[in-house]
Amino acid sequence: MNTSCSLSDKKCIPCEGETPALAQREADRLLSELQGQWSVNEAGHLYKPYKFPNFMAAMEFANKIAILAEQEAHHPDLMVAWGKCAVEIWTHKINGLTESDFILAAKIEKIKSA
Repeated sequence: MNTSCSLSDKKCIPCEGETPALAQREADRLLSELQGQWSVNEAGHLYKPYKFPNFMAAMEFANKIAILAEQEAHHPDLMVAWGKCAVEIWTHKINGLTESDFILAAKIEKIKSA
């Protein structure tokens, strides 16, 4: 794995279903590289709730994530409500975490801080 560039500089790699899920130690290492308060939820997915001043700001953020997801061919689950947008990421084909999940999370952090 190339550690000379940040996660947000990398490109998501589509999973063909044969990629093994990350070992806990590697997932913990990548989680520590993410900015913000990302966590691994009880389902084993990356999760982060974002707060906004109103519904439209949350929706605008979700739309920016949608554009990014299409560019990366990696699609998170989004839950938009008044004043919040929760993001849940995992590799559906293996029902686990891969490096691409952490890459997408890092790119989402860049959107939020832009």
